[in-house]
Amino acid sequence: MTTRLAALGVASVVTRAKGWIHVRAHVPRPLSPEQWQELLAALAMADAFGLIDSSEDGRSIWAGVHYKTPATVDAARGHGHQP
Repeated sequence: MTTRLAALGVASVVTRAKGWIHVRAHVPRPLSPEQWQELLAALAMADAFGLIDSSEDGRSIWAGVHYKTPATVDAARGHGHQP
């Protein structure tokens, strides 16, 4: 995930806590529609993710990956099951 973000010019910070790997990054403006698609594809690798859009700080993304979830099992990652 961080490699794909870096290819978009998005530098990320990775931390680990309580069974989770957390990725946070500031999203540069503007991104083309193709870049947004790639950004979302990178975030889709996570168990949970979000976008924070603030006029003060611009846009930031976050993602969380649980240590015990097999990365190769889409169903385990919750794809298609998010509200």
